[in-house]
Amino acid sequence: MNPITRLGELGVHLPDVLIPRSSIDLERWAVIACDQFTSDPDYWAAVETFVGDAPSTLRIVLPEIYLEEDSDAPTAYDDIKATMQQYLDSDVFRKIERSAVYVRRHLRGGGTRRGIVLALDLERYDYHRGSDSLVRASEETIPSRLPARIAIREGAAIETPHVLVLYDDPDARITNDLDTATAAAPPLYDTSLMMEGGRVEGFRIGADDDAVNGLAEAFGELSSREKYGFLFATGDGNHSLAAAKDVWESHKRDGASMDDPRRYCLVELVNLHDSGLPMHPIHRIAGTKEGTLLDELLHRADARFHGMSASRLVDHMERDRLSGNEIGFLGPVQSGILSLPEEAALPVGLVDEAITAVDTPSVDYTHGLNDTIRAAEKSGSVAIFLPEIDRSTLFPTIARKGALPRKAFSLGEARDKRYYLECRKL
Repeated sequence: MNPITRLGELGVHLPDVLIPRSSIDLERWAVIACDQFTSDPDYWAAVETFVGDAPSTLRIVLPEIYLEEDSDAPTAYDDIKATMQQYLDSDVFRKIERSAVYVRRHLRGGGTRRGIVLALDLERYDYHRGSDSLVRASEETIPSRLPARIAIREGAAIETPHVLVLYDDPDARITNDLDTATAAAPPLYDTSLMMEGGRVEGFRIGADDDAVNGLAEAFGELSSREKYGFLFATGDGNHSLAAAKDVWESHKRDGASMDDPRRYCLVELVNLHDSGLPMHPIHRIAGTKEGTLLDELLHRADARFHGMSASRLVDHMERDRLSGNEIGFLGPVQSGILSLPEEAALPVGLVDEAITAVDTPSVDYTHGLNDTIRAAEKSGSVAIFLPEIDRSTLFPTIARKGALPRKAFSLGEARDKRYYLECRKL
């Protein structure tokens, strides 16, 4: 079977990828995912200063820190779409026809994450609970988070991805083969990333390259021996992929052809077992009375609370980390560790239920121990620290129970998230 046809059966499409021309400063072009640093206005102010008037993906996305109920979001949407069209009209891009991009992201703390930028067929994706689709959501999709993303994508001239989609390749056959295939190839791009983001390089994998045969064969084998009932699961950017799905379904209802570019969404495929893909917990910052929240957690989880000083708690989490049945609690007055029974539900689910039960007026989601502590201290709120999820349990858990609770895990620290770089015309 033709490898392109085989990949299509697996929901994979090789699109025409848009890359900034050599005259564009890629360090100012590439900006971190819009859902990062939502409690850190200083970060985004620094990005704004660094980018200045240069062409940048900062002008074609909307950082979520600015996405507030009383904001000028509708005007921002119009500005974003106008800039997209301007970039197309002003010849900012060069087109890489019918290609995937093999990405090597060199992380600031060491290590390399390897991924494949291509388009997923939204006909093979369903984010709803109980889905039996080839591409599934790894975390619960919150309907209220979709309208802003839909508003930007609807009528947009281009897309740029921060979506990471996982596949389960314990032997790393796919990326090892791509390392070999691109060993002597010149990169499409190679750039440092702003704000201590490390460095990234990308290599073209064209539709006629031998490497595409290997991709089709390897993904086909993963699919044929797949024991979970699905091949791909979203890792980061679940709501952005869900918004793309809703936009496509709307266009389809209005009579769009199956060749419509909105049928596909540009993503980066990453091996769940990639050595450069740490799975970190996403912590919570809750703006509520700490005693009330602690009581609710103890009651709901039937947990034991081991009180300790804030410094001792932080030292424990830095040195030993939390076990799978522990929750760290750091408030302005009380601090310690909640130990859950072995049979308890996932800690992230219990924490979210408790936060909802006490009617917390504000909740933020943060990555990294020190960033969470700083954000909680700055706002006088309670920081709740969650344990890491064992990656080997992720696909089996999705297969058995469906999507995990919202913000259950993070693929790397905040500064290691995907930066917008490649684009695709819609």
